[in-house]
Amino acid sequence: MLLFRMGPRYLFIRTNDTDEVTRFLEEKLSGEVTDFWKGFEKATDDSTLCFITDANYEKTNVEDAKEIVLVNNASTVILSSIINSNVSHLLNRVDLGPASVVMRVAGNENKLIDKVKERLSGEEVDLIEGINLGDKDDTIIAFTNKVIHGPVAPADFLERKLLIPKPIREVQGILRLEALRLITQCLSDSQWYELRINIYDSNGKYEQNYERLMYVLSKLEIGMNLGESWTKDFALSLFSVLTYQVRLFTFTPPHEVKKILIALEYTMDGNRLVDFDLYYKNKKIQWREVDKTKERKTKAEKAVEYRKSLYEKLKPEDIEYLENMEKNLIEDK
Repeated sequence: MLLFRMGPRYLFIRTNDTDEVTRFLEEKLSGEVTDFWKGFEKATDDSTLCFITDANYEKTNVEDAKEIVLVNNASTVILSSIINSNVSHLLNRVDLGPASVVMRVAGNENKLIDKVKERLSGEEVDLIEGINLGDKDDTIIAFTNKVIHGPVAPADFLERKLLIPKPIREVQGILRLEALRLITQCLSDSQWYELRINIYDSNGKYEQNYERLMYVLSKLEIGMNLGESWTKDFALSLFSVLTYQVRLFTFTPPHEVKKILIALEYTMDGNRLVDFDLYYKNKKIQWREVDKTKERKTKAEKAVEYRKSLYEKLKPEDIEYLENMEKNLIEDK
């Protein structure tokens, strides 16, 4: 479960040969000409956004760029490729902009940002302003409540962003030590949830259902697996069944986790696959407890509704992989 990761680097290139430099980045480094927001959306922690400007600037800003090229390589790789390819004569000057960090938030979002701002002596900026003001020894932190293991859409970032007057290594070191504590302090009651998920399948397909469950939880970055083991679940009074139990540590409320489990109990067309029972503080969370609308729907009908909501949080390739897992599970029965 990621609490923060690196964002893209920003490289300002001044040249009198904009077209030639752009062509080099495209052909030699598989760069993609883009606009700022599309490039920012596609960028990962391995990416660099290159702003190519005319040579006659004392300090370049994002708005000065004649071309913006997204390169899925570190800025050091780009510069070494330019030097080793003997095209450095095309460049008048190169400046490295601030590093960037993407941080996930939970609980009271503004309280968390205020704590990070105070701890790291940050200044509130919008993203482009931060890139323009910062230099190679500064770091921009952008916050989101979405998963951060891949690209994050600009619309999914919170409005508040921080420019930190510290180099990226120092910021990373502080966040590694303190991010978990800062997030915990901003959660409701300042605590995480320790949940138990019991898997029961009358057909004995425990491994396949476990793999489905862990696949979705990892894609959603729901929490941390604290352990797993076989246990007995008393489905009826004096009658026990063998189940496989997963202990989950998460800041996602139990009722939201239960919706995900209900969605995974059925396929999209209503086929029952498994029982996922959820326990919090030794109390079983019943499926009717999570339905705030009080509609008269069956569990299968609610499962379809929750699955649609689940699909909105997954990428198309993740949905396809999940459905293939379920297809194989049904065929094996």
